[in-house]
Amino acid sequence: MLHFIRDRAQGWIAWFIVGLISIPFALWGVNSYLTGPSDVVVAEVNGAPIKQAELQQSLQQYRNQMRNMLGEQFDPDMFEGPMVRRNVLDGLIEQKLIQDVNKALGQQISDAEVSQVIRTTPAFQRDGQFDPEYYAMVLARAGYNPASYEAQLRTDLLAQQLMQNIQTTAIATEQEVDTLLRLEKQKRKIAYGVVPVQDYLEQVTVSDDEVKQFFDNNQANYTAPEQIKLNYIQLSVDEIAQSLDVDDTELKQFYADNKDKFVGPEQRRASHILIEGNDADALASIESIRQRLQQGEDFAALAKESSQDPGSAAQGGDLGFFQRDVMEPAFEEAVFALEQVGEISEPVKTEFGYHLIKLTGIQHAEGKSFAEARDEVEALYRRQQAETVFYDKAEELANLSYENPDNLDVAAEALELDVKTTDSFTRSGTESGIASEQKVINAAFSEDVLQNNLNSAVIELSDTNLVVVHKNQHIPSTVLPFESVAPAIREQLKFEKASDLAREQGESILAELKSGATAETLLSNWQAPAFYARNSKEISTQILQHAFSMPKPGAEPQFQGFTANNGNYVLVKLTGVENGDPADVAQQEQQALKAQLARIQANAELQAFIDSLRAEANIKILDKTLR
Repeated sequence: MLHFIRDRAQGWIAWFIVGLISIPFALWGVNSYLTGPSDVVVAEVNGAPIKQAELQQSLQQYRNQMRNMLGEQFDPDMFEGPMVRRNVLDGLIEQKLIQDVNKALGQQISDAEVSQVIRTTPAFQRDGQFDPEYYAMVLARAGYNPASYEAQLRTDLLAQQLMQNIQTTAIATEQEVDTLLRLEKQKRKIAYGVVPVQDYLEQVTVSDDEVKQFFDNNQANYTAPEQIKLNYIQLSVDEIAQSLDVDDTELKQFYADNKDKFVGPEQRRASHILIEGNDADALASIESIRQRLQQGEDFAALAKESSQDPGSAAQGGDLGFFQRDVMEPAFEEAVFALEQVGEISEPVKTEFGYHLIKLTGIQHAEGKSFAEARDEVEALYRRQQAETVFYDKAEELANLSYENPDNLDVAAEALELDVKTTDSFTRSGTESGIASEQKVINAAFSEDVLQNNLNSAVIELSDTNLVVVHKNQHIPSTVLPFESVAPAIREQLKFEKASDLAREQGESILAELKSGATAETLLSNWQAPAFYARNSKEISTQILQHAFSMPKPGAEPQFQGFTANNGNYVLVKLTGVENGDPADVAQQEQQALKAQLARIQANAELQAFIDSLRAEANIKILDKTLR
């Protein structure tokens, strides 16, 4: 789709919308431990205060959102400082402005709407169902009560409603789509030639003084990064499991105590007929089919004729074998309540509609003997025992490595672990091993480990894998010896000089072309003109970018020259432009472009609305750190 459309589809407004309509955002903030006095006012919007506590809470929410998005790549330092605070404060200001507009318009959100959102929020559900006690507990843990959360939720829903109303006014016309398609599918008649940099490499020389001066002026580019080598001890469930000694007596007892783990679940096979809808008409239809079954008609034939389940109707309604906790609960309960193969259920109501279900097969639970299940029993036993040992040793690891911070020997000996050593690595880490983990890299270059020569805290690589690291060797960043980089610098300077000569020659040829000279007589590699699209693969992307940025030629062709990334000087001649034909573009692509344009215009409408609110409002920033 249009490359410039993609660019304009991005921006802060999209993030603002996403942030504003994140309904349960208030759950993940902070309260009693917010820094700064709660009554300090940092800004005023039309006389209404924004307090320090609100700003700190929003900052924390923003950081938590970014932490969830970025995962291990999250860097707290990126989300600190006055600029971040100001951006978050701007969001709060705009929320206040939108609240004022909603009050002026008399907009309201009903209790039923608030209740519906709360009941469908996964954070408040247990086993897929809303749980009032769990809802209150989750809020309490976050320092909220239902009244305060519901008030905030109502405000957010009002803001969302207002923004949606503004955005739905934006449309993209067929004329706009056609105009953009003509540009996007445009072709240009391009000829070009090259002044090769290679032709000038033998004509240039680089002195020793030039090489040395370049090295002295750019030493930062010739510095080997600092490296560190770590000693470490690792505690993992997998390694503990492999080290355990087990015998058949223990395994047989474990098998006897956990026999249900080695017995496959009962499975049932069923066919069904579905009539979609939960109204009286759907029920009447399913009852009519049931009467036909009672009169002796074939279930599979009726399923092919009447079932509205496209996935099974053609197979006579057959769903194959399945065990419990796979199907929709009401459907599953009905299947496992049937006692005999061939038995047909009463009409069963689910969210999909009404079903008639026929039991077509039963596979009873089957168990394995100890001999058959021995490998599985041993693996499960080792894992269970290893987890017990792991959690006991994990606490001991934390205590010993903290109490003996100067080395790992005491902890390693007490826990019967080997002290291992990594290869040297930089702040970029390695592709494998513990130094590929960002948590380990951060610890390795932390003040405690790098400068104070202390053990790190226990690093949790996973729920069942822990490490503690200690510095073995640190190699500071060093400037590479001049002698080792001088040849590369010489070649670089030589290339740059040759490229300058190619450019000078190219600019001379360009002037002649503009004066009417024939390109073929000036450049032996001149390429004949041809039409190319924006995304043509037959020609350099750099040439296309320059050609499509050139003015449309009139009676005379357009010429342009540029130095390519490879050092060659390229001359481009543009002699014609053919706009694309929207009729040649698939309807699906046209509709996608139309929807994309509408979204861009909707965001622009919303941005303009917010800008107008800010322009008319009396906004004061009272926090000196944000000015």
